[in-house]
Amino acid sequence: MRARAVVGLVLLVLTPLLAACGDDQDLPKAGDIIRARLDNQFKKARESEVQLPTGRLIIRSGQPVESASADQTRTREVVDAPSGAVLVPISWQYDPWASDKLDRIFATEDSPIVELDSGGNSYRLTPPQPEAEGAESFFVVVTGDGTERTLKITFDGVAQTVDLRTGSREEGDAAGLYDITDEKLKQRSCSDDEKWFDTTTQLAEFECNLTGPVLTPYASGEWAPEGELWLVMTAATQLRVFGETNLFGGGARYGATSTKVVPKLAGEDPDQELSTDDDADKCPMPAQTTCGWSKSLIFSVPADDPEQGPLKLKVSYKLLLGTSWNGYDADKHKRIVAKEKFKIWKKPAKKDKLDRQDEQEDQDDA
Repeated sequence: MRARAVVGLVLLVLTPLLAACGDDQDLPKAGDIIRARLDNQFKKARESEVQLPTGRLIIRSGQPVESASADQTRTREVVDAPSGAVLVPISWQYDPWASDKLDRIFATEDSPIVELDSGGNSYRLTPPQPEAEGAESFFVVVTGDGTERTLKITFDGVAQTVDLRTGSREEGDAAGLYDITDEKLKQRSCSDDEKWFDTTTQLAEFECNLTGPVLTPYASGEWAPEGELWLVMTAATQLRVFGETNLFGGGARYGATSTKVVPKLAGEDPDQELSTDDDADKCPMPAQTTCGWSKSLIFSVPADDPEQGPLKLKVSYKLLLGTSWNGYDADKHKRIVAKEKFKIWKKPAKKDKLDRQDEQEDQDDA
């Protein structure tokens, strides 16, 4: 009887201790992520924005809390921070650029590395997916009171930081990404005021368009070398038909079978030419006789003097005779060449510098 009483007393003492131990095991640990109930749960919290080569990251973060109520968590359960820790609420949404004109230039398989730094500790977070719809909200368990809390976002070795307490941002070498606006990505004609192939006896249905320039520290999967920036433009040309006449009622009409475009910026070749990967970069275009060429041009320019120019395009076409009339003696095959140059900045380089560049380019083309 005495042995049974002793065993019963031991169980009575151990039961609450075991229960308390189980409770500790159920508590989250530092670095754990607690999913919030709503996708955009902290939309009224302090907001910051971070520009990345892959888009814009909108971040909202509120004050740290010791507990999340059942109506705040995805599991509909109360979640308490362990002793000596708090929960940091974060919502973020990863949006692509408003304009898609530079998508092919910024296209990359890289993803940002995101770390939450608080109280001398760093917690790795999984970044949102670019294709995700809507926002993502969660709590991060951090040791300490969470007073000092910073998001460090690193893309291909270049880091930016956001102070979640104040919303302030340090852009570092990525600062140039914030200067790329939709205004700078507007398309403009480069054929309205230029003659190109037109003469007294020749007339071409020709179109030329430019987008940019923009200056960016990142392009084509890499950051610009130290002391340099990337100058990026998109140039597109189209030749629908080329005609010529003898001014006495005779003439001929040609279609293009191929094209070659040589772009130069201040006499220099582009570091890279990227196809726009659409029908505009095909000759002939599908189900058309139009001959297209469309490329994004990436030039390396000095960071302390980036507004280089002018841009010069030399365009050539191989033509095939379509039809002729009134006894016009037309060649079956023909090659035509034209070149024009453009001031791409509102404040162009000094005139003497432009003149020297033009003279050198003319010698190169001779």
